[in-house]
Amino acid sequence: MTSQSQSSESYVKAFSPGSATLFFIPNRYSDALKKGSQGVAICIESGMNTRIEPSDELEVRFNGIPLDKSIQEEVAKRLRFKGKIYSTSELPPSSGFGLSAAAALTTIAAIKGNYTRIGEIYKMAHQIEIKRGTGLGDVQSQISGGLHIRIKGGSFPYSVTERILVKDTDLLVLPFKKKVPTGEIISSESIVRKIIKNGKASLKEFIKRPTLENGLRIGRKFAIDSDLVSPNSLTILEDLGGIPSSVSLIGDSIISIYNDEAYEILRKYGNPIITKISRTGLTIY
Repeated sequence: MTSQSQSSESYVKAFSPGSATLFFIPNRYSDALKKGSQGVAICIESGMNTRIEPSDELEVRFNGIPLDKSIQEEVAKRLRFKGKIYSTSELPPSSGFGLSAAAALTTIAAIKGNYTRIGEIYKMAHQIEIKRGTGLGDVQSQISGGLHIRIKGGSFPYSVTERILVKDTDLLVLPFKKKVPTGEIISSESIVRKIIKNGKASLKEFIKRPTLENGLRIGRKFAIDSDLVSPNSLTILEDLGGIPSSVSLIGDSIISIYNDEAYEILRKYGNPIITKISRTGLTIY
């Protein structure tokens, strides 16, 4: 049974876009609902789908593989849900595209179902992210979708996000599993000071010309100046040259505007995924 008085017919599927943060400024709040980050991010159509089915036992799978101690399981226990939770994504976990946040968001949305106030989902997912140290702004980004600025970081009702209108654009992503967890990186005071300094300069520059191409250019500079790019990813960015591209923070994955040249370059290093800027944030269907 669930904590909701739902019939099995009311169960829904949920989708969250992936999130690529280009640059960010972490805040210093201790309150989980206020803690987060300013910055600029791109949400992409490659993301996560989650569906649930009634069952007497809790079962969680990602791309068909059983999971233990997952975010989905934590959500299910908080909502007193028993059943099957199946999540799928073409993106690998721990690749810097917000799959932890997507897992929380889609699982909460699928369990709570139709006509749920988005603020309830937002707050729970954000608190889980902060507690686990898996992100500082992905939930905020994936609630919004598209290309956007996190004007004020945190969760509902403290956060402020501004979407930027952008035409349909093809993108390339080349995912790599990140070697260091987000929480471990942002626990270093010296790294955080550098990130805050560079992030403030990046945001000021981006607001003057808030385009996708400019965001990728500024994001690349921010990541390099903040020592958030691995040698492997730096080599790829140098190979891409002037093609608008950067890394998805905090991680080693590459995100680039799509063209034939960029696709052929990225193919030398792995299997690039062709995607688009998302037109929506978290949704149910």
